[in-house]
Amino acid sequence: MAPHAELDGTKTTLHKASSLPRVPEPADENDVMREQLEYLIGHATERGACSCSECQRYIRVRSLLLEIFSEPEPEPAQQLTALPMAA
Repeated sequence: MAPHAELDGTKTTLHKASSLPRVPEPADENDVMREQLEYLIGHATERGACSCSECQRYIRVRSLLLEIFSEPEPEPAQQLTALPMAA
């Protein structure tokens, strides 16, 4: 005969379940990043570049996000050395 959940204490009663603290669902990372970006843009446009920590963060974030649109820096040409040909 299989043991019942009530007998071994593994079943949670309604009373016990309602007394457990509720843990909120974690926020979506993309939503959090958008919210932070909107905050930084709003701060920078309202106050201008006031050099506070939020403005500095805005400048860093803006620079990183726009990096993909910048021209790549030219790499120095590498010297090709002639290798002796095998006989």
